[in-house]
Amino acid sequence: MKPTEAIPDLAGFEFQHPAVLALLLVLVPLLWWLGRRGPLPAIPVPTLRGAAGLGTIPRRHSGTFRFFFLVLPLALLIAGLARPRVPRGDLPDPSKGIDIMLTLDYSRSMAETDFRLNGRRVMRKDALVAVTEQFIAGRPNDRIGIVCFARNPWLVSPLTLDHEWVRSSLREAEMATGTGIGWAIQASVNFLKKASERSRVIILITDGDNSAGPRPLEIAPLAVGERVKIYTVLIGPEMVTPSAAANHELNRVARMTGGQFFQANDSRALEGIYRLIDQLEKRELLQKRFVSWRELFPWFVGAGIGLWTLGIVAGDLGKRRLP
Repeated sequence: MKPTEAIPDLAGFEFQHPAVLALLLVLVPLLWWLGRRGPLPAIPVPTLRGAAGLGTIPRRHSGTFRFFFLVLPLALLIAGLARPRVPRGDLPDPSKGIDIMLTLDYSRSMAETDFRLNGRRVMRKDALVAVTEQFIAGRPNDRIGIVCFARNPWLVSPLTLDHEWVRSSLREAEMATGTGIGWAIQASVNFLKKASERSRVIILITDGDNSAGPRPLEIAPLAVGERVKIYTVLIGPEMVTPSAAANHELNRVARMTGGQFFQANDSRALEGIYRLIDQLEKRELLQKRFVSWRELFPWFVGAGIGLWTLGIVAGDLGKRRLP
């Protein structure tokens, strides 16, 4: 053990049961009793010669001795019963946050430069990455993972609270050909199945229709069975008309799982959709604080018992017997 570990950091010191400290009031009359003056000792003697040098009336007991070896040990024992402690740090709180799997289209069509970001034209993929990073930064309590897909899906990041690592992994992902939306949903649900009992959400963003593998509607019942909500976002310069959007396959998938369908034709619209989803998934949670504690009562109790024992030993050694 390092020397600094033996001495606890007293920042955040508290008593778990402060009401017990009221027992310290009992020590006030005890101090008075031990410190009051007693009667003048008397010994029958045949003459008063030599008695002129006798001092003042003594106290009933030796005040300093009794304080250090009786009153102070009692005070330390009472303080120990009040459970003094200092915090070690917060523990993970399982009541906070949800699990979010970002399922992002990385097909070749995402290389089209028809989005604007910070006043300049950029690829759809670059706009998606920039806006997604903002969304991730705003969800510090959520475990977030990423599945990118083209014809086939691949795991970019498992669910994690290390959001900096998630963002870094997203920037390094490469595009491929094809658009297998159904397979991407299936993979995302499977990764969420292995997660905890938190609420689970998929945010699916694509710029095209399914061109490989099963249809999204064929896979949607899998998400329903696993209680995974899916938000679907269709991006691109051209908006689907309201009548077409009502029967759009991605809209039907979202409604089936309890999510919603959105469209975004530029970076600002995509930012707004992310903010709306963020608000929809903000849950009113009881923000419990789980803290680990270092208990200090052994120090107080040990010191009290040690002083008491020392007082008994010192008292026995200091006794004087008359012959």
